[in-house]
Amino acid sequence: MMAHGKAGMFRIRKGERRMAFLVLWVFVALNTLMVYKYHDIFTRCGKVGYWSIFFNHFEVSGFDPFTYLTLSKWDVYFVVYRHPLLAGLLYPLSVVNRWLMQLTDMNCAVYIVAVILVCCATYSFLFLFRILHEVIELKKGDAALLTSLFFSFGYILLTVMVPDHFCLSLFLLTMTLYIAGMKMKGGRGMKTWQALALFFLAAGVTLSNGLKVWLAAWFSNGKRFFRPLHLLWAVAVPAALLWGISVYQDVAFVKPMEARGQKILAKHMAKDSIFADRQNERMQKQQEVKGEAMQDKGFLSWTDISTSRTRSAVENLFGESVMLHQDHLLQDIFRSRPVFVTYRSAFNYIVEGILASLFLLGAWMGRRNRFMLLCLSWFSLDMLLHLVMGFGLDEVYIMTAHWAFVIPIALSYLLKSQERKLLLSATRALLLLLTLYLVIYNGSLIAGYMLA
Repeated sequence: MMAHGKAGMFRIRKGERRMAFLVLWVFVALNTLMVYKYHDIFTRCGKVGYWSIFFNHFEVSGFDPFTYLTLSKWDVYFVVYRHPLLAGLLYPLSVVNRWLMQLTDMNCAVYIVAVILVCCATYSFLFLFRILHEVIELKKGDAALLTSLFFSFGYILLTVMVPDHFCLSLFLLTMTLYIAGMKMKGGRGMKTWQALALFFLAAGVTLSNGLKVWLAAWFSNGKRFFRPLHLLWAVAVPAALLWGISVYQDVAFVKPMEARGQKILAKHMAKDSIFADRQNERMQKQQEVKGEAMQDKGFLSWTDISTSRTRSAVENLFGESVMLHQDHLLQDIFRSRPVFVTYRSAFNYIVEGILASLFLLGAWMGRRNRFMLLCLSWFSLDMLLHLVMGFGLDEVYIMTAHWAFVIPIALSYLLKSQERKLLLSATRALLLLLTLYLVIYNGSLIAGYMLA
């Protein structure tokens, strides 16, 4: 898993260096905007309430500042049954941040997170480029164009700069697809230790990622995936380990922290009427926004069976994910943003329709290709979770990094299917125009928000 050929999978190859250098600085610029916006508030350290600092001031759609919080004062703040490894993965960085705080008297969490995001984003770009160029065998120019199109999407630009887990997921998922694609192309199966390691890391960051790793191993290994020893070590063992880690964290860290939090909350509610009013308003807003769940407790409590699927697909899934809405820009639905916001211009819907149509056409063109079918199985899993079961449906756009890379992959099969040079040139021109439009449109909105 850690190497591809003699060059090494993580080595930036000679033909990639200029491109990697360019995109590296794009991601540095985006993260500089994030650091600039919150620098004065989030670099405070000492006897301060980090929870209040981060959650009272950070607002970028539905993204959470748990990573900043974990690096500032380590504890298990994430939902452990959905993100069982995140707190543990961040522990070494929290130790580094504590040392830096003692040395500089400044909380350096924003800088540490920015470095991690730039690295993950750069390799995600390279892995997607390699998928398009090496696995699907597009020309370098076409592969670079489609990769750039993906990174022009509104919520991909945000993913590579916000302190949440989605950029790490993007890195792990594109790496998994690249490994699986090269294995399938070479007629070799994914090794058991590779499937185990990828599942453990990817599912440890976000549980649904693990299902995608299993699908990748199944598509690359075929019937060999179901051999008893492979199922034991690649499926049962890492799943059991993650479950055990989740249960341990819940008992040892989460429940005691929740008990302390309830006592502190009750104390503030009793003494501060303004604080109590704000808490009641926040709870009321959450009840208004949250759709009807399948069950009140457990995993199904995160489902939604009442929110409109059609409007969700148009305005949020293929809308906001790709093109930001100008109204209620990057606001949180639990504060001031409605679940559905419409575009000011019909032109936005035309752009959305063109991209969705090209995606569907590309998926159809590649329907007989095994690698495309693997990507569509991932896409179908996300659509099952979000559009059918309603997981995170009220803010589905924040999960864009989990599935939207399937769009440029499908578009690659659209380009490969065109035999007439004139039609191919016209499609390239259209994709280039879409990329430039989205870069300017989304980039200007994000920059304006961060600099305001």
